Amino acid sequence: MTQNGYLFTAGVTVTQKLDTPVSRGGTTLQTWDTCMSAIVQGEDATSAQRTFEEWCQRSRENEAQTELRKILGAQLVSKLLTESGGEELGWNVIAARVTASLPIHDAEASDEAADHGEGYWVNINEVVPSGSARLDVESLKRDLPEDVASTLNWSLDKKFIFLVSSLAPQSMMIELHDEFEDAGSEQGDNESEAGPILDPAVASLPEMRDKEAAALVEARNSVVAAWLWRKFVTDTPLATNEILLNPCCAIIPGA
Repeated sequence: MTQNGYLFTAGVTVTQKLDTPVSRGGTTLQTWDTCMSAIVQGEDATSAQRTFEEWCQRSRENEAQTELRKILGAQLVSKLLTESGGEELGWNVIAARVTASLPIHDAEASDEAADHGEGYWVNINEVVPSGSARLDVESLKRDLPEDVASTLNWSLDKKFIFLVSSLAPQSMMIELHDEFEDAGSEQGDNESEAGPILDPAVASLPEMRDKEAAALVEARNSVVAAWLWRKFVTDTPLATNEILLNPCCAIIPGA
């Protein structure tokens, strides 16, 4: 039975009772918006999304309630991209490596994991544009600014698994926004009837953009990971798309 991989990201509203610092033993009901991501193994997108929704609902502790506001999905490339070529996705092996110590992904979390040469901070779309696909690794490294190249891991003995997403162009979204910008009170009334919307700070995160494809990539650092993706999609409609590069999120089995 074929198990495809699907990347889902949800914009959610979390409501939870939290301790009140001004009152010993007291609690207060607090609500905030965030986003959650996971890769789901499944036979089809519909069943995989259902599994993801259930996972979102039960992933918070201490009786927190999670309301799904928006869900985005994309099917993963069916192989692990590596410097030596594409390899079959061994879900059990990859899941064991990346999910054992993973917390729930919270895009608004202020504490960032220490960077051990992965280079998640690098502006990938700037330093690895679509034309970089024609380079080899040494040329890629040589063309990097010194302050970027010197902080990345280049050892073949140390590799990381990255999640690369191909982002859909924003031009159509911008045009639609401009068209309806002057809708005035009528639009406000419609939003009120639909209920609370996602916090703009969360809705504008790169993770909440539509994605046309995604892949797991094993590489020495983020620059090499982005380069491998650029090579993989050369001469395809995805070649010039902006990309988003993150640590691999949780991987969960389908129903």
